[in-house]
Amino acid sequence: MAPLVRTPPASERLVLIPATTKRNTTGYKNVSYSRSRKKFVAQLQADGKRVILGYFATAEEAATAYARSEYGRADAAKLLQPRSAPTAAGAAAILQAGREGLTLTASSSSNSGYKGVAFCPKEKGPKKYKLSVRAGGRTLNGWFATAEQAALFYARREAGRDTSDLTAPPPPPPPPAPSSAAGAEAVRQAEREGLTLATSSSSSGYRGVYYRPKQRGSKKYKLEVTAGGKKVHLGLFATAEEAALFYARWEAGRDTSDLIAPPPPPPPPEPSSAAGAEAVRQAGR
Repeated sequence: MAPLVRTPPASERLVLIPATTKRNTTGYKNVSYSRSRKKFVAQLQADGKRVILGYFATAEEAATAYARSEYGRADAAKLLQPRSAPTAAGAAAILQAGREGLTLTASSSSNSGYKGVAFCPKEKGPKKYKLSVRAGGRTLNGWFATAEQAALFYARREAGRDTSDLTAPPPPPPPPAPSSAAGAEAVRQAEREGLTLATSSSSSGYRGVYYRPKQRGSKKYKLEVTAGGKKVHLGLFATAEEAALFYARWEAGRDTSDLIAPPPPPPPPEPSSAAGAEAVRQAGR
């Protein structure tokens, strides 16, 4: 069977297809190194037969030959095919990958569009994306609601991060910028109290805080925690930061039965001069 290779016009752009397995040390799909010839060979299996596209001095030249073939063009079409817009949860996973400095690896051979992730439409329940990884000679599987969430965990494993628990939560994202002057004041108050506002990938940006745009009135941020195995509604707040501040107080074991109680006053500032220090001492007498 003759190789299906054609020379593209000079203006035509080729896509070098990345390797799909770790065993491929060249980095390109269907490209391997021939020790006997001491060259790189572009080859593949088609209709049960071995098709050799040629031998080349570099892996890139072999990858280019594959990219020019009918098979390579078919792979490129799949790789470049636009994906449907991700869901809110999928978009959050993409953002989280960016925060962690990770790249979600695309794959032309996967029906999910991501390497290591398979879409299983007949799987019961909302989690239809299967992530399979090899660890300790075994295949570990995890199920996810979106392809992007599964691809994020795959990227973490590739980066050497522990994913023995595939459902382990990601590290918290950085806190969002305060939404208003009142929100900025809540952030400063948390610092005065030695508290940290716990962040999350929720719509508010803070753990336990949920934005309810249809809520009547000016307080549209709902604070909710889990206590004794039950969801406990702690109140509505005008800003996400104010709600997050009360969540931090609750986590620290502070009494939050009266949510409108003012926070403890901040510690006094250091005296700005000797005269100021003397005035402080005089007040204390």
